[in-house]
Amino acid sequence: MGIISDGNTIIDNGAIDANEVDTTQIANDAVTADKLADTAVTAGSYTAASITVDAQGRITSASSGSGASNFQNLVWKTGPASGTYTSSPTVTKFQAYCFAGGGGGGGGGDGPNPQGGPGGIGGFGFFAGPVSPGTGYPWSAGGGGNGGNGGGGFGGTGNAGGATTISGLATANGGSGGSQGSPNSGNPGAAAASGNAPGATHTDLGNNIMFTEQVGSRGNSGGRNTAGNPGGPGGIVIFDNRG
Repeated sequence: MGIISDGNTIIDNGAIDANEVDTTQIANDAVTADKLADTAVTAGSYTAASITVDAQGRITSASSGSGASNFQNLVWKTGPASGTYTSSPTVTKFQAYCFAGGGGGGGGGDGPNPQGGPGGIGGFGFFAGPVSPGTGYPWSAGGGGNGGNGGGGFGGTGNAGGATTISGLATANGGSGGSQGSPNSGNPGAAAASGNAPGATHTDLGNNIMFTEQVGSRGNSGGRNTAGNPGGPGGIVIFDNRG
């Protein structure tokens, strides 16, 4: 029969069978936490947790994960500019858009067709990867290359655009400067080579996708005795997962 009680005296007449107490005979909130069997889980707070739940809905294992924090913007600059990006002690990953400076156009010479060549487009790309927590990474956003001088005879060659870099993490190389115009050639100067972003995750980005001005654009060439135009500046945007 089990336990018999008249309110004052309790007689234990043996074990209670499973069918002798059901859930309706247990008052709500009557079973306290102290009466529950401990699991292997350590009490505490877990971040980005990986958990295991048994058939009774109990958490039987839990561990904190990593890398689930939101990304926050730390740097957003057009060139020429420089600084240091420092990861916080909890940071493990970064993302960055790097746009190098465009090359300046070549200056025009003095002749039948003295036009210089246009500068090259600055390299650009999206980079992503790991960073060391609590580490400083110097960065530089390149400026646009100056256009070549125009003048009697040959024009001047345009200057290359400046590279945009994050030390040890990302590099986008500037576009080359446009060629000079010739006093005697019947052909204008050739277009300069565009820059590149070796190791970038994506390189098919528009060069004004992140900025209101045309970053990394090539400088136009100069005409007869006219200087070439400067290239557009570079730019840089850096995020990390400190949020």
